[in-house]
Amino acid sequence: MRQLLKFELYKIFKQRTIYLTFFLLLLFTTGFTYNYTPGWEKDMYREWEGQLTAEKVELADKQNTKFNEMVEKRIEEGKETLNGEFVNEREHTQGVIYEMIAFIKGSERQMENRYQEIEQKQDYNTELEKSMIQKVDVSNFAYNRGPTKIIEYTSLYSILITGCMLLIGLSATYTKEYSSGVDQYILSSSKGRSSLLWSKVLTGFIYTASVVIAWEIFNLTWNGIQYGFSGWSTPIQNIFEYYFSPYSFTMLEYHLIQLSFHLLAALSFALCIILVSSFCKNALTSFFINGAILAVPFMIVGGMTLPNWIEYLFSFSFFYIMQVEFFFAHFHTINLFGLPLLYPIVALIWLAVLSFAFVFAAKRMIQQKEVTL
Repeated sequence: MRQLLKFELYKIFKQRTIYLTFFLLLLFTTGFTYNYTPGWEKDMYREWEGQLTAEKVELADKQNTKFNEMVEKRIEEGKETLNGEFVNEREHTQGVIYEMIAFIKGSERQMENRYQEIEQKQDYNTELEKSMIQKVDVSNFAYNRGPTKIIEYTSLYSILITGCMLLIGLSATYTKEYSSGVDQYILSSSKGRSSLLWSKVLTGFIYTASVVIAWEIFNLTWNGIQYGFSGWSTPIQNIFEYYFSPYSFTMLEYHLIQLSFHLLAALSFALCIILVSSFCKNALTSFFINGAILAVPFMIVGGMTLPNWIEYLFSFSFFYIMQVEFFFAHFHTINLFGLPLLYPIVALIWLAVLSFAFVFAAKRMIQQKEVTL
């Protein structure tokens, strides 16, 4: 078994294609741009960091009004700065800070309004949502562009990098054995069939984890150098996509959950690829079938107007589970005999069922091949 595992790992990691593809994907995710964050920008945020008291919010609101009046006056008079804009970089940063504080207070008001709205309801999930909203605290303000960019990178590019790398690295897991005729020797041994399957599963897991760890290191390094690492203790509601989220996570807590969620979904998708590869004679066929499994739900949801319940069904496809964002951006539950189950929990159960089914089906597939020999 250990020798088989080593051999399977060698077959995957010796492919130069995966390294070239990985490099090109990382290069693409940079957008071919580098943003330098000057020290004075962080210093301007520090003046406002900490708990957003009523006095701070009132002061920010007054200064924002003055700021907007100043900009409008410059526009009327046509007074542009040296960079062709009506505000210089420091003034622009100051305006962003005022808007950010207003955004955070808006999120807080939204939570309060939502709580009052559902307080009169008696749905099966009302108490759960109320208890979650009560735990959310968005009053902590800090410069958090680094964590924000790292979370956004994970939501936007993780599916692209992990998806492509798994398709390229694992689609030929079994098809290579078929094309080379090695399968005839392996399948002639009763122990070889089972050991081969488990060695391929373990190899798929190691390869998948390696891919996720590799792009995460790049994500942390690339965005950390540009925007810094401060602000991990601020709430996820500071990010636009999570404005309505009822989850009381800091950015650090959420990013760890986000990564774990993505990795579990990627491992399950790796099992799916191995299964498809086990009944395909051609690597390209396996590649396109697995590619369709990953991408078609996104194409359908993105290209068609569907009833909400159908879109929610597609959200449990590999694409959306690996993207993670959908499951934590809003409050969603299913009714299990009167018990509300949060979508993230349902997704984890779904992944466990799928993974078991993929391994079981692959094992049956190999056993059937034994009979036909």
